[in-house]
Amino acid sequence: MTADDHSPEAYRQLFAIVGAGLQATSLVFIVVSVLVAPWWVVVALSIIWIGSVVWSWRAFGERLWAPMVGGTVVAIAWIAALTVFA
Repeated sequence: MTADDHSPEAYRQLFAIVGAGLQATSLVFIVVSVLVAPWWVVVALSIIWIGSVVWSWRAFGERLWAPMVGGTVVAIAWIAALTVFA
């Protein structure tokens, strides 16, 4: 298999699927955090998540890595918030 056999559209779809998975997983973690974290922390993390989703999917056309970075940033914010407030 040579470098010419790789489809740019396949990479684009892979980045989108992995990014959406990261963002969905971080949302599940945020929602479940209501069991251990104060409600205002969950609300703040939800706002950060919404901002991340909006930014990453608007930027996706120019930057394929944007959804993965958005999901990762939210996951890091979740870890930091629960470390400090829970």
